[in-house]
Amino acid sequence: MAINVTVRDIVNFPGGTAKTITLDIAQIVPNGGSPEGDEIWVTSSTTTATASGGGSIQSIFKNEMKRGFLRGVPPETALLDIPASAGFKVSIDELIGSGVDIELTEGTNLLSSDVAQDIENQIRGEAEIGGGGGKIGNLSYLNAQVRFVNGVFSIESGTVTDTFTGPGRSAVVIAAPDSGTDVRQTLGLHLTVSSELLAARQLAETSLASDYSVGDIVEVVSTAGFSAGESFEIRDITNSQLVLISGAGVGDGGLTASQIQFVTVSGESLGLANAYSTGAQIRKFHPVDVADPVSAVNTVDQLYRFAIDSTVNQIDFSV
Repeated sequence: MAINVTVRDIVNFPGGTAKTITLDIAQIVPNGGSPEGDEIWVTSSTTTATASGGGSIQSIFKNEMKRGFLRGVPPETALLDIPASAGFKVSIDELIGSGVDIELTEGTNLLSSDVAQDIENQIRGEAEIGGGGGKIGNLSYLNAQVRFVNGVFSIESGTVTDTFTGPGRSAVVIAAPDSGTDVRQTLGLHLTVSSELLAARQLAETSLASDYSVGDIVEVVSTAGFSAGESFEIRDITNSQLVLISGAGVGDGGLTASQIQFVTVSGESLGLANAYSTGAQIRKFHPVDVADPVSAVNTVDQLYRFAIDSTVNQIDFSV
């Protein structure tokens, strides 16, 4: 059963006409999607309201829940000071070179939640229809959300798609601004993790090509995917140990193409605690399992709320 949602712009047009968004579930046949030619069930969001200039607003159909995000670390202080002409460059669903600089509102002793709202306003302002931004009408920016949750800033893409990486991705990237003061460290956004980075992690696995008994070098079947600064776990049916890679393959300190060098304790090149036979498994270690990260949208309720928000951002409430 379809549900009608009444929406208004009570800030800019408090006496304006209410608009209606209809939420439903539908069957569609994807064109060029997967599975192509087969009907799939999707959530739908439609409206007869118009966008700026009288243009129609495209209906939204979704059956995926991958909304890209970028998160930082806790800010330097509880209350934030934002200097004049300070900001950062942000790119949503595209390469950072195509991104835009945003400048935050200057202020002292600001609440993080207020700064998050300001960041969101600046990003959306770049895409506001009828505005003068660099991404006018681009829903990736127009629907972007910024939150301060669990002590860190989180920037979420304005799209929900079926992938975190590659063409058609939902992803967020930030960098130093092309001009002005870089404010990322103040916000804890100088150290970030993103859905695109997490989803791009690749599993690297190999095995011992010969028995290991002593030393800080193992002979392996392949060093592809392993590099200095990463960790690997070696294991057999009885034992396992995690060590830090100091070199892998040709070009790292005179190693051959089949050698990985490691350190074990406090940077010392000590041997492994146990001997391992040919065939023992070696696997690059990640702090989390290699899998898609948890999306910023992961329930049907959130998916419908995203659709409402996306539609509302396009409606012209002045008519």
